[in-house]
Amino acid sequence: MVVRPVVDLAYCVPVDSWEIPDRHRQRVQLRDHTCRFPGCTRRSTRCDLDHAIEHDRGGPTCPCNRVPLCRRHHRAKTFSLWRYVTVQPGHYLWLSPHGRHFHVGPRGTRALDPPRRPDPDDHPPDDTA
Repeated sequence: MVVRPVVDLAYCVPVDSWEIPDRHRQRVQLRDHTCRFPGCTRRSTRCDLDHAIEHDRGGPTCPCNRVPLCRRHHRAKTFSLWRYVTVQPGHYLWLSPHGRHFHVGPRGTRALDPPRRPDPDDHPPDDTA
């Protein structure tokens, strides 16, 4: 039988370095079980831990500012127009390059606005004329 100590997920004491200590990584992985990109199910144990507020812009290195993103989605966030904000620990509001909003939380991903439907007046020219 293995007895593990209770881990307080609300514990948020920053460190002075960019690199995340193992104790912080463990808290983030216990809070967020998967990549926090909309619809991604990759386990957080196989993810990078992104600074929600960039370290070079004053973002602290602590569990409340770290978000698990798989490598593919970490790059999408870094090099494309995908953006997110942390609403509260474990809850993220994403904005897609097309202006759609998604909430990602413990229960998964939820689209907050419906996809745009084609405008019936916006149709290609009729070739039969």
